[in-house]
Amino acid sequence: MNNEFTGAPVTDQVTHQSAYPVELPDWLSAPEQTIPISPIVIKAQTDLMLTQYEIVFMRALEQIASGRTFQSVIDQDFREFEYGAFLRWIKKDPIRHQLYKEAKELRTETWANEMIQIADANDSLEDVNRSRLRIDTRKWLMGADNRKQYGEVKTIDVGGQISILGALAQADARVIDLADIEDVTPRIED
Repeated sequence: MNNEFTGAPVTDQVTHQSAYPVELPDWLSAPEQTIPISPIVIKAQTDLMLTQYEIVFMRALEQIASGRTFQSVIDQDFREFEYGAFLRWIKKDPIRHQLYKEAKELRTETWANEMIQIADANDSLEDVNRSRLRIDTRKWLMGADNRKQYGEVKTIDVGGQISILGALAQADARVIDLADIEDVTPRIED
């Protein structure tokens, strides 16, 4: 059945399928093969991305030192960087990686000040647990980012004496006296 205005086949309104198969013209159909991207284009895209990493890196360090997380800095950038790729780029270069660690250490000072403000706030009874969680999270991260200043110190006290004389006495007791053994040849019984 055809539409009286266009002459096109009438579609089933429940399934939205045409009564006749529809063929698309060649210019509207998808190409069968994709055009390969040349290595020059890939290199140019990679160089552009690395240049953008360099531009954002110093700004990111400043924001990390002021208390923000690296993830939040990357998420708010309009270039939509991939977090893992950016972090791998930082860790590949020892100088960049050291600068990143120093920014995280500086961030611990900012968080220490925030913890005081959180603890001194006039919280309602419902907000106390949330404030405790915020402080505990910052304490844990501070210990991880700046172990020298905020990390837990664990000492192991090794004391006492070790004597092998007792072990030797027990070994001597287990030794079989060969004088007590008379005959060790096997006997075959018929």
